[in-house]
Amino acid sequence: MSNKKRLMTYLKPMRKSLIMAMIFALLFVVAQIAQPFLLGKAIDAVGFSERDKYYIYTFVALGLAIGGIVFAYLFEVIVMNMSQKVIRRMRNDVYRKINSISVKDFDKKAHGDLALLEIRDMENIAAGLFAVFKTLIQGIFTIIVTIILMVMLHWFLAIGVIILSPLSMFMAMIVSGFSNKHYKKQGQLQAEVSSLTLETLNNIDVVQSLNYEEASTERFDEANKALKKEGRVAQFSASWVNPSTRLVNNTIYAVIGAVGVYLLSRSDPFIFITMSIGRLSSFLSYTNQYSKPFNEISNVAAEYENAKASLRRINEFLNLEDDVNNGDALINDIESIEFKNMSFSYDENQKLIENLNLTIKKGQKVAIVGPTGAGKTTLINLLMRFYDPIDGDIRFNDKSYLQVNKSSLRTSIGMVLQDTWIFTGTIMDNIRYFRQDASDEEVKEAAKKAHVDILIDTLPDGYMTRVSNKSGLSEGQRQMIAIARVMLLNPQLVILDEATSNIDTRSEKLITDAFDQMMKEKTSIVIAHRLSTIEGADIIIVMKDGAVVETGNHKELMKKQGFYYSLYSSQYK
Repeated sequence: MSNKKRLMTYLKPMRKSLIMAMIFALLFVVAQIAQPFLLGKAIDAVGFSERDKYYIYTFVALGLAIGGIVFAYLFEVIVMNMSQKVIRRMRNDVYRKINSISVKDFDKKAHGDLALLEIRDMENIAAGLFAVFKTLIQGIFTIIVTIILMVMLHWFLAIGVIILSPLSMFMAMIVSGFSNKHYKKQGQLQAEVSSLTLETLNNIDVVQSLNYEEASTERFDEANKALKKEGRVAQFSASWVNPSTRLVNNTIYAVIGAVGVYLLSRSDPFIFITMSIGRLSSFLSYTNQYSKPFNEISNVAAEYENAKASLRRINEFLNLEDDVNNGDALINDIESIEFKNMSFSYDENQKLIENLNLTIKKGQKVAIVGPTGAGKTTLINLLMRFYDPIDGDIRFNDKSYLQVNKSSLRTSIGMVLQDTWIFTGTIMDNIRYFRQDASDEEVKEAAKKAHVDILIDTLPDGYMTRVSNKSGLSEGQRQMIAIARVMLLNPQLVILDEATSNIDTRSEKLITDAFDQMMKEKTSIVIAHRLSTIEGADIIIVMKDGAVVETGNHKELMKKQGFYYSLYSSQYK
């Protein structure tokens, strides 16, 4: 969808508000532009000693001035409301898109850049919409009404103004074209600075522990200097729009004024029109009024360019395809998972997993081991369908992954990772995250199974204690909360990626026993680095360089004295 079409989809539901805004804008413009005409009549009335007409013209002009203020206020209120409604819908769409695109597309975007879409870019568009709406609607009506009155006063001079005035727009287009590319570059650099800031904020403890503060500051300073340089060029180039258009408009004003004074000095009518002092005064006012919209457009050039660049960034993000969720729902339990001649790579130039064949049956406790980069986590990403194979097939209950609905698949799987996350809220809400309909009693029972209930009871507000991802809980406690979530979900299949790595040995033993109890007749997949924790697995899958090199239980693999044997032995040297 193009930028223009995207914007129109947001403006279309506000047709009534737009019509009301146009009505009040027209009333304001008429009230404002009629004043010089009436005051010109009042000047001529004084010249002809018609005092009654002078007072009538003056008081009507005063009434129009007061009415114009009211109309302008109502117009701006409506335009402001329209702008905020557009931004509200756009912000909601961006947030929904964040939740609907695939993990593959999400990983390509810097998180700071995405945060910038919801904050800075939205504010740029809000400011741009208000400025452009106000300028454009009022400007169009001002031009139309002013032309009509100028023609009524002196049609020959009006033609001169109409012919010369577009020169200011031509000047503005030249300068804006130059500044546009710099605003685009500025937006990219702002996203980079935002990403660096967010990265530091999220990892401030690591930054300080490694004494990386100075290097981090230097890195940020370099990016900030580049942003300053590009921003200065963008602002400087945009700032030339207003002076250049004002120069053209003032030149036109001077030319029309000189011609008008010449016509005033003539004793005979020019082009069948007699020029009077009042008529010339009104016409010169309209010359300024006619050029005013062009000046105002140049005044909002910076806001317009900012908004245009932000709309482009938002539209590019909203044009990303949603994660495909076709296929049939998994009605029955997951009886089998089969990787069949499957290949995958994150980078098309570098293969990661090639021609993998693997079968996992229901009720098995499966462990996946191997050195860093062997493809263990990638296998889980494929199983969860965060990524899809580039070749081969993954079959669930003998049905291809392309025929399985992602939502139903993920509902059947519970996952606890080494890096857990806690959102800002109560402990009760954090445990209930996967099952919003769960009762308080069910939440407490899940916490008891995860052996985190004793910890929760010691907190000031118990289950209603508010925590966040960076405060309130230790790494091990956060991991236990994540385990309680899975206990509450009670899925068909559990994936554990070093799920108890931050938990003390006694708690780990208790939680492992609880998992074993929960997963009776169900399937569990464990990614393990401490091989002593998976000695009781039904099947151990040993991976190396993206391939399965050995399979079997612990005793069988130790007897082979192959790659698994060397991995296991190395942990006890």
